[in-house]
Amino acid sequence: MKHKLEEYFRKLKINHITANSKEIESNSAFFAIKGLVHDGNEYINEAISSGAKLIFTTQKDLANDHNIIYLENTREAIALAAEIIYPNTPPKIVAVTGTNGKSSVVSYVHQILSLLGKRSASIGTLGVECNVVFEQVSTDGLTTYDPVIFRKLLHNLYAAGVEYVALEASSHGLDQNRLGNLKVDCAGFTNLSQDHLEYHKTMDSYLAAKMKLFTTHLKRDSKALIDKEISVFKQVVAQLSSESIECEVIGDDIEIIEVLGSIREQRVKYSIDNKIYEFNTNIIGSFQANNLLMAARMAYHLGINYNQIHDVLPKVEAVCGRLQKIESNTEMNIFIDYAHTPDALEKSLLELKKLCPNKSQLIVLFGCGGDRDPSKRMVMGQVATKIANQVVITDDNPRTENAANIRNQVQKGALEAKIIGNRRLAILETIESLKKGDILLIAGKGHEDYQIIGHKKIHLSDIEIAQEAIEKYECSLEK
Repeated sequence: MKHKLEEYFRKLKINHITANSKEIESNSAFFAIKGLVHDGNEYINEAISSGAKLIFTTQKDLANDHNIIYLENTREAIALAAEIIYPNTPPKIVAVTGTNGKSSVVSYVHQILSLLGKRSASIGTLGVECNVVFEQVSTDGLTTYDPVIFRKLLHNLYAAGVEYVALEASSHGLDQNRLGNLKVDCAGFTNLSQDHLEYHKTMDSYLAAKMKLFTTHLKRDSKALIDKEISVFKQVVAQLSSESIECEVIGDDIEIIEVLGSIREQRVKYSIDNKIYEFNTNIIGSFQANNLLMAARMAYHLGINYNQIHDVLPKVEAVCGRLQKIESNTEMNIFIDYAHTPDALEKSLLELKKLCPNKSQLIVLFGCGGDRDPSKRMVMGQVATKIANQVVITDDNPRTENAANIRNQVQKGALEAKIIGNRRLAILETIESLKKGDILLIAGKGHEDYQIIGHKKIHLSDIEIAQEAIEKYECSLEK
């Protein structure tokens, strides 16, 4: 197919491609893609009116001999077309998939490489982090960007001299072929738990999408890194073995011997290649120790000396909104976390429970997103009630669903929970009620600085609200 596209582009001098009829330029090719909400085939006439030189469609009855071409798969085609328009990529790329932990691992890889003086970038939920100046690309807010944005971004990073890239590979992105034909030098799988079933329908389909990172995008003779705590660990390893893909296991080949934590830091002792290492980190959570070591091993598989990698691990910082402690001059212990699945919420709460002083309370405040898998809502309420001493249910991103209905579904698993719909008010009131030594986890939105209500996006940051509450409390102490 790629050769065929190259011929069309050369003949008609195509230098711009899009799946959005409102982005047509001179010398544009428009790819009509049928999505979950919009069908690009309905916008073909608009694309033609806007000056598109070439149209690709999956509907045979719309094709003609002039400028509307039938293709069996326009999603695959636009990814290949993006590689034609933006052919260059940085020489070394690693990718991470998993329900949780992707953002942390790719950020840690980027931080390690940056600390070692390498030209590096990370791409994913948190956007693009890069230690050199490059031509920015307007992204779409997804974990794995659409194939045109994605390839243009890689192309621009290459032009800026970036040598290494660590990227997140979401199940949606893999299923929809947004990575195109990209091959990576190392791939990691952090974990798998219930999420995105509104799209994938079954856990088997969800896993199958994740596995495409290894079976389709991992370079031949390159390593897969797998966390041993993945619920489907044996199944994943068996499939990799059947595909002759060699894997290393976090928790086995890279063994964590001991993690000693406090409210402010933890000491990690581990073995790798028959050698024992130790380091201190201000990143909290034993699962984050796993993520750190996966990142370290990924950097090693990019050709970096491991002793150099280990030496900079204490300098790696926590990722925004990933079990992030809000700094305070008081004894308030407030953590912000992106946990929006039952498994992620459970892991974060269990870590904080270990750190909770005697007679102190562990409080969790969270909600569930609208237009997303509703089956996890009651489960998250049950998880919160099982571990935390107090539960506050509030709004997350209700989107087009009724926010009260979402809260009620969560409360079915947390009957004694307090409900405060307004998220800002919920955070402020809960922080105001904290006692000395209490630990509060504000979960669900992490780094996000917005809330989606209906089709509107309003500014709202858990981090900013928590900081505001702390400042207000500190000022009251000074009076």
